Amino acid sequence: MKKIMSNADRDKESKRNQILVGVVLILLMLFSTVGFAFSFGISGNVVEEIEYNGIDFAQDPNNGYWTFEVNGKQFYTVYNPEEVAEINFVNPKTVGNYANKPLYFVGEAGDSFSELYRTLSEYVLRVGGACLDDTCEEDYPLKSCGVDNVVIIEEIFPNEDGEFVGEEEIVTDANCVYIKAKPQNLVRYVDAYLFSLLGIK
Repeated sequence: MKKIMSNADRDKESKRNQILVGVVLILLMLFSTVGFAFSFGISGNVVEEIEYNGIDFAQDPNNGYWTFEVNGKQFYTVYNPEEVAEINFVNPKTVGNYANKPLYFVGEAGDSFSELYRTLSEYVLRVGGACLDDTCEEDYPLKSCGVDNVVIIEEIFPNEDGEFVGEEEIVTDANCVYIKAKPQNLVRYVDAYLFSLLGIK
């Protein structure tokens, strides 16, 4: 025979069952969160974050880019400011100098140009190749540092003795900016220049 339960006993049993189910759910959530965090730690997919001059940088574990926000705009760079802090130069320009004006490039297209384009295309009127003198082999328009915004990318290569000719540097001449570096360092120098333009470095 089934035991007859009073309403009070039924309520007590119902509350006890609800508490038991609640505790089990809390434990499941707790262990799943710990397991999730532990698996991310083992696989190396933890997002790395730094703060530099009041700006938060986070590295995307999928593509390796550092993401950050300046004046409500989102940016992506290969390096963060700490990784290029030793690159020193004088830069009289800000990103405002490029706003709503054409921007021209001189040099080989590659990762360094992609880095510049990805950041500055938000501001400039258009982007294109240029020549600075008549000896230019490309079929680009002739531009002048006194009038046009031009970024010149120069790779420094070793001579026959294996020594690199020229110094790695960023130099401004009127509206022209020369970014000179070894091939493996070009993107680092470009990022240093971009951080300076954005007022971060």
